[in-house]
Amino acid sequence: MAELQELKRRVAALERKPKLGSVNERLPYGSFQSPSLEGTPGPTAHTLGVINSTGLNMPTLIMLIPFHIPQGTTAALDVSVTVWLRDMISGAKTREITLTAADDASTPGNTRTITWAWQHPQPVSFDDTNEWKGFAVEYRVNKRADFGGQSLTVGMGNPLLITGVPADTYEEEARDGNPRIGGGLTPTDGGPVTWV
Repeated sequence: MAELQELKRRVAALERKPKLGSVNERLPYGSFQSPSLEGTPGPTAHTLGVINSTGLNMPTLIMLIPFHIPQGTTAALDVSVTVWLRDMISGAKTREITLTAADDASTPGNTRTITWAWQHPQPVSFDDTNEWKGFAVEYRVNKRADFGGQSLTVGMGNPLLITGVPADTYEEEARDGNPRIGGGLTPTDGGPVTWV
């Protein structure tokens, strides 16, 4: 009887499984933010947007989010935000990364990216019984600056890349998400990074 129940569970999981076009799973994203992140400085967490990961069957999430530091008349403004990803199923989150004016030093005024390679805790494959699941992109405003009649802080856009990949595809994968600025990916097989 237990074997029959297990077989039914697996068939139900296969029926929920989306049709995938490649080894890498690109995931949909919805955003409801402005270029200069909203919120007053303090401990309150805000949400940049949500990644719909329903049907994700890869244990590692790769994501790149563009950001920029607003510029004053002669230099970058003294602004700061802290960003992380949160699994909406378990509540687990990645390590936080704080962006400040110092992160603008090498490329003043230009857009840069934050990269995550998160071995996430969401269930995948036959272990996934969820009807819906997602990841939230969250942040906390640490500092704002007034310039040109506006209150500004770090600006962020929609993710440039959101994809699921097999475990141990890249050396940078980590259980804490390994967030970093402009971080490249190093394939574990020594080959170039490719997206199908």
